[in-house]
Amino acid sequence: MDPAALAQQATDILVPALPALYVAGKPVIDKGKEVLENLLYEKAFEKIGSKGMERAKALFDKIRSKESESLEVALREVSTNSEDPKAKEELQQEILKQLKGDLSLAREIELIVNINLNIDLVKQIVFGNNTIILNLEGLRGEELIKVMEYLDWKRKETTNEELSKNYSPSSIPQYTEDHKFAILNRAEEISKALECLQKNKLLLFSGIAGVGKTTLARVLLEFRPASVPEPFWFSFQHNQDVNLETMLEELAGYLQAPAILSFKGIRKAGKIDINRLTDELKKRDPVWLVFDDLSYITDSQRKFKDPEMGLLFLALRDNTHQAKIILTSRILPILDNGERLIDELEDENKADLKGLETNFAVDYLKANGLERIEYNILKSLSEGVCGHPFSLKLLVGLAKRHTLENVLKNPGIYKKSKEERIKNAKLLFDKLAGNEKELLERISVFRKPEHLEAINIMSTDETPIDAVDNLLDKSLLETDNSNSYWQHPLVQEFSYEDLKNKKEAHMLALKYYLSLPLPENPSRKEDLQPIIEAHHHACKAGEYDLAAAIIWRYNLPYLLDLWGNPRTLIEIYEKLLPKDHCNDEPLLEDKQVHGAVLGNLGNAYSHLSELRKAIEYYEQALKISKEIGDRRGEGNRLGNLGLAYSHLGEPRKAIEYYEQALKISKEIGDRHGEGNHLGNLGNDIQSSGRAQETNRIL
Repeated sequence: MDPAALAQQATDILVPALPALYVAGKPVIDKGKEVLENLLYEKAFEKIGSKGMERAKALFDKIRSKESESLEVALREVSTNSEDPKAKEELQQEILKQLKGDLSLAREIELIVNINLNIDLVKQIVFGNNTIILNLEGLRGEELIKVMEYLDWKRKETTNEELSKNYSPSSIPQYTEDHKFAILNRAEEISKALECLQKNKLLLFSGIAGVGKTTLARVLLEFRPASVPEPFWFSFQHNQDVNLETMLEELAGYLQAPAILSFKGIRKAGKIDINRLTDELKKRDPVWLVFDDLSYITDSQRKFKDPEMGLLFLALRDNTHQAKIILTSRILPILDNGERLIDELEDENKADLKGLETNFAVDYLKANGLERIEYNILKSLSEGVCGHPFSLKLLVGLAKRHTLENVLKNPGIYKKSKEERIKNAKLLFDKLAGNEKELLERISVFRKPEHLEAINIMSTDETPIDAVDNLLDKSLLETDNSNSYWQHPLVQEFSYEDLKNKKEAHMLALKYYLSLPLPENPSRKEDLQPIIEAHHHACKAGEYDLAAAIIWRYNLPYLLDLWGNPRTLIEIYEKLLPKDHCNDEPLLEDKQVHGAVLGNLGNAYSHLSELRKAIEYYEQALKISKEIGDRRGEGNRLGNLGLAYSHLGEPRKAIEYYEQALKISKEIGDRHGEGNHLGNLGNDIQSSGRAQETNRIL
């Protein structure tokens, strides 16, 4: 913090507002609300806006709180002539003098200057009671870091050090660069979490493994009020066999409250001891307690393995006390009485974490050594894992060992690491899935969010009636609350791998998509998306001839070509071909259809100006047409080859193919084809310098 620079920033903020804050040499704040409607105020408001006025008033109040006659003179001088550079310089020097003499004032002014906060929030942080939890809605990540630095400074004051002596240290995870990244890119989630803790005493972070629940809980501790001591942290991942006695011992040690352990050596701990704990928390000033990943102490039915642990969290939720409780879990736990720990009507107590937004995920990849990679590639990688932080971290690690170019060229490198990641997570996922595992596996065939009707058709006689709700509560299924449901890519990978009867599930999906109504006059690809999905599932079920029949029945090749969707067409055609399109045994029984797919694939690549690739497919299609005696198809392929070579600037070669195509058209009486070939032939003969032949042909 440079005091001179800070003084200049404060002056720049104050100067435009000072004429409005003083009228006839008297501060507006002393003259009542009516003066705020003065013309001077309106002019200042127009110039710097409401946020600027709020910030200027906060600075004005704070600087004038230190009574100084020379400062008052400087303020008044600028208020009467805000354009006078000498007056501004004198004000800046007066502010600098104050900052150098009072470090606390300097810190508080720095906060007002650097953060886009409203006036009420500034007062909470700078002037108010620091037990108030901050409401940081709308702040950017950089501003959150400034708030964090200020709070950290406040905690180092002597009063807080004295306060901390009443508590034993806790094993809080070390603060890392990943946590700073989370602040920069999870500003909205942090703001909402702090707002929740402002209103409630309990907050649960839920979400799939690796999405960042523990990281965000750790980050949140940095934003606790300055008067709150170091929080208590307990990881259930490292203490999976914990019971109530052990938990109470840990909490009693942290609170330095041996009375909580009165049960020791006499009886088993129970509800009375839990009440002693909450009574102790009631007597004290606020403390923060973090319990990380309840998933490890719950069973497949989402109930606590030790019911008494359920009683502990029920008491922390319902009893009166001063603590703020932060929980993380992959699931929403259920108590022995069937009640949810977080009720459906108390959604404000729950924060469902998703992956990072695409721009933040790309920033993460760039900041970790991938800044030279094309944006579109990074965007595609990020979206491919839905911004899943752990998957992004895995990708960065692989790129550092092998370079991203090698990882992209050899997908097996990433696939192997991904499989290991899934394998490590799978034991926990299997436990979480429980009775809903079969439904979870069958849903995995869908490759995009779908309506509840699609989810329900995957049910079997053994599927529990509340399976969808349970999967949502376990973060194994996600919804946008507008009748769209989907699986996170990580869940989809392991659940699809475990699906035993893949064909049956894909055929059910195929039937569902074919049952959906279509617009009478489709005009874009999205109108026919159900048909594209039906084709996909027919291919995944191994019903390739059915898949081909579906796209031709709905005229998909013609319409997608008309609407300019060659990439989608390529994807559709390639699904109907073997891995090696040209050499492996065809997947389609009808050779004519197989040839048509190859020819249409050539057309799609031609529209993308990938002419050499188009020629490869035209040649393969031509070969099949000759084998089966399809003269019309043979003529079409020859004509397409002519067009491709013409566009490559090889008219002589194009002429050879046009002449062969023309001959076939004449033989089979294809007048339309004959006309096309004649026209193309004439154009290329002319461009080849054989103009006299053009006249003869035309």
